[in-house]
Amino acid sequence: MRTIPSAILCCAVLLSLHAQAGDAGGTVVSVRGGALERQASEGWEALAEGQTVQMGERLRTGAGAVAVLEYPGVGRFVMGPASEIEMGRDPRDFDTAMNRGALWMQAQPATGGHAAISTPIAVAGVRGTAFSMVFGEGEQAVCACTCEGQVEVRATDGSLLTVPRGQYVAVDAGKAVPAATTSSAPLLAQTGGVFEFCHNCHEVSAEARLKPGWR
Repeated sequence: MRTIPSAILCCAVLLSLHAQAGDAGGTVVSVRGGALERQASEGWEALAEGQTVQMGERLRTGAGAVAVLEYPGVGRFVMGPASEIEMGRDPRDFDTAMNRGALWMQAQPATGGHAAISTPIAVAGVRGTAFSMVFGEGEQAVCACTCEGQVEVRATDGSLLTVPRGQYVAVDAGKAVPAATTSSAPLLAQTGGVFEFCHNCHEVSAEARLKPGWR
C-alpha cells in the first residue's frame, strides 16, 4: 500500500456538484480559519460570506482556511487549506482545474453530463452519481479517493483506471495509472490532515460509510 506523507494531507478541498441547469453566479456560504481570495485585475482580493462568485474564477484559500461555495444549479464546493482552483465554466461539462490542494466532489451530472477535476498529472472524471476527493502531492503525484459511485482516473499517457467506492489510487507524475486501486479505510483511520476533516462526515469502516446527515 502506498504511504501518503502526513504533510501532504494538510491540504484539502472539497468539491460538491449537483448537475442541474446552471446559473452563472454562486455565493460564498462560509469562510473559517483564514482567508478566501479570488484573482482580480490588480492581484488577489478577499471574499467574505455572502459575496458572489462566478464560474471560471480562480480562487485560493489560506494555510488554515476552509471555505464553502454554493453555485445554484451546479452544486456546492468546500475548499480546504492552502488550495487553489479554477472553477468550471460549463455546468454540463464542469471541468475544474486544481492547481494545488485537493477537491472533494459529489457529482450528479444530468443525462449526458460530465464533471471532472483536472491536474497536470491526471484527470478524475465522472458520469452519473459519484462522490470523490482528489488531492495533490505537490508536483509529484495526485490521488483520487472514491466514497460513493465510481470515478475514472486518466493519466497524461492515456492510461485509465476506474476507482470504485472505498478505494483510492495514487498516480505519479509522468507515469501510467497503477494496475489496481487500494482500500481507503486505513487512510480514514488516520488522524490529522485531510482525513481529520473527512471524519466530520465519514464513519471509519471498511466501507468508508458516510455519516447520516453529513451535509
